[in-house]
Amino acid sequence: MTGFVKVEMESGEGKCYGEARSLNSRYLEIALRLPRSASGYESRLREAARRFVRRGRLDITIKWDRGGDAAVPKANEEAIAWYVGLARRLKDSYGLEGGLGVADLLGLKDILVYEEEAPAEETLFSCFETLLAGLNGEREREGALIGSDLAERLSRIAGWLKEIEARWPEAVKGHEETLRKKILEISGTAADEVRVLQEMGFYMERLDIAEEIARLKGHLDLFKTTLASADEIGRKLDFIIQEMVRETNTIASKSGDLSISEKAILIKVEIEKMREQVQNVE
Repeated sequence: MTGFVKVEMESGEGKCYGEARSLNSRYLEIALRLPRSASGYESRLREAARRFVRRGRLDITIKWDRGGDAAVPKANEEAIAWYVGLARRLKDSYGLEGGLGVADLLGLKDILVYEEEAPAEETLFSCFETLLAGLNGEREREGALIGSDLAERLSRIAGWLKEIEARWPEAVKGHEETLRKKILEISGTAADEVRVLQEMGFYMERLDIAEEIARLKGHLDLFKTTLASADEIGRKLDFIIQEMVRETNTIASKSGDLSISEKAILIKVEIEKMREQVQNVE
């Protein structure tokens, strides 16, 4: 599920800014952008994110502003020592004259560095969890809309399935009459009634969709129950969708009735739309 949220928290040590965006994905992907000084917290922050979100792509950015003299440059003692040592070796090796002065050093690369103060751990994690809680609120609002949409589609499918169930006895009678006529045409004379009934029984058994209707009704009930569950339901709903497609395809191929086939196509269209929505459900 998608969502976007920003937070800003201030403490005695500075300000923490956070942005989080979630996108739809079948799996959990977390992309973290942290201050360099907070890189040591990355694994713990990822674990915290997994407690809030189970599915989707998360893009999270945390920035830290200590304020005051945080931007004052400092001397890079290690780099200075290296440059001075290099100057001495060159002078001794090649008999060069002159020395390395302060002005010369200040013009060299990496002599001055801007040390970033690490954010206070408590402030960092408080900002991070507030950010994720806000993002979850956005995701829950979208989840409620998706749930409402799925429930409406489920209701439409149930209505069409009810029409199929009501139409099936009439379709059976039509098949029986057509088959009886064909048998009589082939035989050329009045056919043996027992033989006719046997042939009709074999034929109708191949056309019977009663079991498929019953199973599809069961899948609809299970989908509805699962949708109302508080657990992680995305993958379970995805599996139920697959079974719904299977039964609907069988109904469409076996029925041999135009009206039933048309209803089955409408059901398949709704199921495909549900499948797209289910990919967004955690």
